[in-house]
Amino acid sequence: MINLKTFYIIVLLAASYFTAARQVTSKEKSNTIAQLHKQLDTIIQKENIPGLMVAIVKNDSMLYVGGMGYADLQKRRPVDQLTQFHFASVTKFFVAMGIQQLVAKGKLKLSDRIRAIAPEIPFNNRWEDTDPVRLVHLLEHTAGFDDVQLNSMVNISEKPLLGIEAIKAVSNSLTVRWKPGTMMSYSNPGYNVLGYIIEKVTGMPWDKYLQQQIFSPLNMSNSLFDLHGTRMPNFATGYDFKDGEFRPVPFYKPGSNGASSALVSNAEDMAKFMLYLLNGSANSTLPNNVYLKEMEIIHSTIASQAGLQTGYTLGNDLFPNNKKVSLRGHNGKGEGFVSWLFFNREAGIAYAIAANSVVNMWPISQAIEDFLTKNISPPKLTSLPIDEQKIKPLLGYYQFMNPKNDRWEFYRRIFGGIELRGISRDRLLVKKENGQVDSLIHIGNGLFRAKEDIIPSFVLAQDSMGQPFFQGYGNSFYRKVPWASILIQKIPIYLGISAISIYMIFSLVGIVLTLFRKIKLMDLGIPLLPTVGTCCFIAAYRLMGLTDASHKELFTSCNATSFSIFLGMLLFAIFVIVSSLLLYKRWFQLTPRWLRLLLAFCNFFLCYLVALLSINGWIGVPIWMM
Repeated sequence: MINLKTFYIIVLLAASYFTAARQVTSKEKSNTIAQLHKQLDTIIQKENIPGLMVAIVKNDSMLYVGGMGYADLQKRRPVDQLTQFHFASVTKFFVAMGIQQLVAKGKLKLSDRIRAIAPEIPFNNRWEDTDPVRLVHLLEHTAGFDDVQLNSMVNISEKPLLGIEAIKAVSNSLTVRWKPGTMMSYSNPGYNVLGYIIEKVTGMPWDKYLQQQIFSPLNMSNSLFDLHGTRMPNFATGYDFKDGEFRPVPFYKPGSNGASSALVSNAEDMAKFMLYLLNGSANSTLPNNVYLKEMEIIHSTIASQAGLQTGYTLGNDLFPNNKKVSLRGHNGKGEGFVSWLFFNREAGIAYAIAANSVVNMWPISQAIEDFLTKNISPPKLTSLPIDEQKIKPLLGYYQFMNPKNDRWEFYRRIFGGIELRGISRDRLLVKKENGQVDSLIHIGNGLFRAKEDIIPSFVLAQDSMGQPFFQGYGNSFYRKVPWASILIQKIPIYLGISAISIYMIFSLVGIVLTLFRKIKLMDLGIPLLPTVGTCCFIAAYRLMGLTDASHKELFTSCNATSFSIFLGMLLFAIFVIVSSLLLYKRWFQLTPRWLRLLLAFCNFFLCYLVALLSINGWIGVPIWMM
């Protein structure tokens, strides 16, 4: 029998052991976080990231909440756990959660028709009688709307846009381009409509509703929706890194009502939100685990009906590229800011990162994911043989079908296709336009995964009409078409580009010959004018890209920049037409005959390019009036 003295000694030794064990564990954890912090600090130096916000959670604990670098480079104000970053499109996740909350309360259903909820919303859908736009289509970006137009991205008026007027401000994107629910195409205006629907159903502004119903229950006291574009003391300053230096980007009032892009938050609040995502909440105000799970399911696309669940769901996307666990969430990119929010509820891991410059976040993400998944074993991957009788008839050329914006990405329908070249046991060979051939691994029922992925992100199937389709490479959607139909569209474009190249050479030679009076100045104008027009077009397109990156407000009105873009593209058309008139006038004076024919060939296909660009709205349409 143990006496009392011996018992006390045993208890003291046990207490000492467990105390020491806790200290060692805490020290190991601290050292691990310290190593990660050092690794991230190295990355932000290499990637030219001025400031970085980081929140990392696991199961029910916050592993790291803070930041590094500077929120304001001029004032040398460091990023900490309270520094507020603009999260841009991560806003959509919260708006979708607000809609899901109203679904949980019985005030909405995912199948509700938008025309029935709010008939005043100005959208056009020529399939409305048989295939109406429903609430789920807005949530999953499958309504078929265009993305926001250049002149509607920001609001330069003195006040925020409110109510139905905010939706009318983006109505130039609200035309349905295919039957709703067919395929996904990212549309900011669709989420502006969702914000308006929240207002219509609840009787209060969408941002106030989300603050009251989501932020407050989670004690996210430093989160808000920036509808005014006003610089607040704790906001990080957004920067554009150009020519080796950081330039501050102005704050804007968001286009429309801000429901697609206005979120501002910090590391502390994002950590609270992620803990809720992983564990749910006892607060009945918030959607419970059943409704959170519902937000991870794709409901509306024909790819999902064929079994593919990789893609955009209710306000979040599923990403297949981690080699141990699949992560879902949302990313955002705005004026001087980029942000990522990712989580896996089953694995109990989540992280949020944001930077105050539009930079490469992948190295940051990779370091954090390696840290979070270091004790997780990769899944055992399998494959299944392909049913050749079923799949072989589906091989062929597939045309890309779902650009975000038909105006600026029309060329992707012509040049963005893929070719399903063949099958080999459990592999599908896919040739992309750049010549790269991917070998996709079959996991069954027409679902495929990339070699490096752990979940399928490709599907090959037929729709209800028996038409073959393929979805993969993000949410890109392809339909099988005859190769000849695409070739007919490509050849004139290639010939038009060849004509530009020929005229550039002719112009250089012609300038020299004109100086030596070997050819007339009028004849030099035939190749020179299209060459100058091409240079104007390229300069205008580049100016448009630079303006989009740092001065979007210039698209909203007629000014020197927007007019220069309009004029530069228009001059291409004008100079090609004038060149053609000169060729007609000088036709019989030009010798030899082969030269006349070559010039006629070049001008014909240059006129084709002018017509193509004009039809698709690149030429002759003032940006500020789109």
